[in-house]
Amino acid sequence: LLIVFDLDDTLYDCSGQMKESTKLEDARRIVPFPGAREFLNSFVAKKILLSRETDAGLQDIKIDALGIRDYFIKIYLCQENKEKKILLEKIKREYSPEEIWVVGDRIDSEIQYGNELGLKTIRILHGKYKDLLPQNKYQQPHYSISQFSQLYGVLRL
Repeated sequence: LLIVFDLDDTLYDCSGQMKESTKLEDARRIVPFPGAREFLNSFVAKKILLSRETDAGLQDIKIDALGIRDYFIKIYLCQENKEKKILLEKIKREYSPEEIWVVGDRIDSEIQYGNELGLKTIRILHGKYKDLLPQNKYQQPHYSISQFSQLYGVLRL
């Protein structure tokens, strides 16, 4: 089993904990969603972090502030959301597609790309994109959850 996680509004409340004007200072004080670190620590699966980097070094600051770096076998940071699909294709070539789950908050990014590649998708309903409605079949996740603890049930199905 391999789980590919997005970072912002998936592992922590980016929309609620960071403001654009103070993001570098805010990033040092962020905390993960309740149950996120416990899940990463206890759920037996390979884990990859796939995130978009808007400001050089910002994602690394967040990853360290959250204390989650050691839970991932790989961390991919890309400059544009479209690069996420290219990296998911690379991951799909390296691992069995049947065993890959993509977990994220954006239906127009990680959920859509995961579905287009035939991977299983879980949408976390948090942050500024939680009210987006699917515009096509690829934006419809296999599962939607509102709390991190719900991942256990979905992934054990």
